[in-house]
Formats: sequence, C-alpha cells, structure tokens
Amino acid sequence: MRFSERARTRLDWAVAAALALLIYGVMIRGNGIYVFPLSIWVAGVWVAPLLAIVVALPVGLRRRDPAGALILALAGCSVIVAVGGEISRGPFLPLALVLYTVAATCKRTAAVTGLIASLALLIVEGLILSFGAQGSGPATGVALILIIAWMIGISVQQRRAYTLRAREQAATAAVTEERLRIARELHDVVAHSMTVVAVQAGFGEYVFDHEPAQAREALGAIQHVTRDALADMQRLLGVLRQDGTAQPADGAPAGGEPSDGQQPARQLQLAPAPGLADLERLVSTTAGAGVSVNVTRAGEHRDIPAGIDQSAFRIVQEALTNVVKHSGATSCWVSVGYERTGLRVEITDHGAGPAAGADRSRVGGPNGTGHGILGMRERVSLCGGEFSAAPLPERGFRVTARFPLAVAAPAGQAAPQPAIPGQAR
Repeated sequence: MRFSERARTRLDWAVAAALALLIYGVMIRGNGIYVFPLSIWVAGVWVAPLLAIVVALPVGLRRRDPAGALILALAGCSVIVAVGGEISRGPFLPLALVLYTVAATCKRTAAVTGLIASLALLIVEGLILSFGAQGSGPATGVALILIIAWMIGISVQQRRAYTLRAREQAATAAVTEERLRIARELHDVVAHSMTVVAVQAGFGEYVFDHEPAQAREALGAIQHVTRDALADMQRLLGVLRQDGTAQPADGAPAGGEPSDGQQPARQLQLAPAPGLADLERLVSTTAGAGVSVNVTRAGEHRDIPAGIDQSAFRIVQEALTNVVKHSGATSCWVSVGYERTGLRVEITDHGAGPAAGADRSRVGGPNGTGHGILGMRERVSLCGGEFSAAPLPERGFRVTARFPLAVAAPAGQAAPQPAIPGQAR
C-alpha cells in the first residue's frame, strides 16, 4: 500500500509525538538516570519535556530536510549527555530514524559523517559513565542499532539508484528498438516504391517520343505506386503520432459521431498494416518495373498473427526490390508455405551469375550500399524465426524465411505456443 506525501508527513509527526512521550516518561521515571545539575526552580519543571520535544522533533522534519533534522537530533542528544542523561535509554530512537533517512536520501559523504557523529556521541556517553563507575551501559547495543539503521538506509538508496538505472536503460533500449523498427518500415516502404518509380520513369523517358501510349502507361504506374507509398507513409506517421487516446478531427463533435464528410483523426492510425493478403498488389507493382512474379501457395491456409503476417510481407517486398535493382532478371518466384508449426516464405530468381548473387548477399554489410538483407534478418529474428539469403549454385538468388507458429490443437484444447529462442521452457 502506497501512502501519499501528506499521509507520510502526518505519520512522521504522530511517531514524533509518541517518541516525545516515551522519552519524557523515561526522563521522569528513570530512577536517577537523569540528574540535572541545575536548580529545581530553574530546570526542575520544564527541562525534561523540552528536551524530549527537541530530541523527537527531527522525526517530523526528516523528510523535508534530512541533514538539518540530523543536526537537530545530534544537538538534542548532546544536551542530554551534557546534563547527565543517557541517549542509550530512549533518545537514540529518533536519532536512528533520522540517521536512516539521511543514509537513504543524502549523499554518501553526509551519511558517513552522520554515522560517525552519532557513534562519537555514544563513545562520549560511555566514557562519562565509565568515569562515574557506572559502566558503559547499553551503549554498545545502541551503537549496533544505529549501524544497522544506517546500513538499511544505504541499501534502500542503492536499490533506488539501481531501479532508476534499470528504468533508464529500459527506456533507452525501447527508443533504440523503436528507431530500428521505424528505419525498417521506412526502408521497406520507400525502397520498393522508389525502385519501381525509377524503372518506370526511365522507361517512360525512353519511349516518350515514339511510343506516347506506353509512356502514358508508365506515368499511370508511377501514380499508382506513389499513391500506395504515400498511404503507407501516412499510416506509419499515424502510428508514430498515436498517443493512446482517440482525438476527433478538426470540427468533429467531441465524444460523438463525426459530422457528414468528416472522419475521425485516428482512422488513419488504425488502418491495417500490409500482409500476405496484399501480395497481388505487390506483384502488380513489381510487374510494372519489368519483373513478372509467380506466386504459389502450399499447405492449408491458417490464421497468422498480425506481426508475423506483416513481417512476411515485408520480406517478400524487400526481396522483390532486390530482384528489380540487382538481378537483371525478368521473372522470379514467390512461394508461401503454411506448415504445421510455421510459415515459410521463399523468393527465388534466376538473374545474373554467382558473382552478382554474392554481391547481393552482402547488401547491408560493411561493404554494402543498403540495409535490405540486414533488415530482413532482424525482422525474422524478432519473430523467433530462421532466415537465409544466398546465391544459387549456377545463377540466381534465393531468400528464405521461416516463422514459428502455434500448432493447431484439436477442438476444445488450447494450442501450444511456439518455442522462442532464449525463452525458458
């Protein structure tokens, strides 16, 4: 149960009042423990309750000013020792609480100084009592209590610092992961569309004078591809701007249905991400770039998690982009296999020879010019799958990705989850 700051302050003052009564009771019923060297007319009535209040007061102030509260507690305990009392019989309790707060909240230098001053005061008390033939009393045990309270405070401070560092590291890791995800999405959206646009623009320029009809078709293809790319970019930007709350569009009534001709602002944010169902659209844009794509599907179609569905689509998209840019092939094959325990996607072309295939396999490496292969490998790895990209023995290139899926269970039984690398079994 977590208390508010006001409730904690009230609790501190209640504890301070209780400790003041306890210390005062020890003073007036201490059987000669507190022998005040002043006249009864001067000190006999008010000195005991005043000292009890001064010693207990720092408990109520310890959260507002820990160092000041410790100084006040040490000053009150010093006065008690000076007038012949023993801080080891009651007044050490407020001192222990304040010392704990200093150790838990202040710098290590202030905490160590406070502990040394408290132990020094106990040593002075023990010497005074020893010279008076009374023995050191319970000073040793009280010193141990103060050390334990101080150590607990230090451990609390270390735990808070560790928790803060862990939160900062988690936030940094989340930001880095989000940046990588955004980079992959931008690369996949922009690279494929711009590749097709570049090919179509070059073709249109080539046939502009003697084949205007084909040039017009190329311009139409560019318009179609750029419209799709713009929609994907807007969807991605909508996700980035999403704050978890639905905001009405400008002029739309808050909390109600949008007026005629208006759409909610989050309609764009909630647009579905592309998946394997959009392969036909991807095939048509790739065909516009001069590469025909043959798609085959094997196995019984099954429901696929949205994350894996989108990742599989992006793998095919990036692989086709590489085919258009690097292979020189006029056709390629895409195979989608629905297996019992996974989804398998394979893209194959018979383009340029092994040397070109080897160059393509290094795209995204230190000597490459892009991040295609690296991005595909990261996508598959995040889904717990397996990825390979390598040239074929004679000519061409093959990209293979396998994503784990839950095994379909009989009716009435829960499907077991796929094993993710690094996950405890």
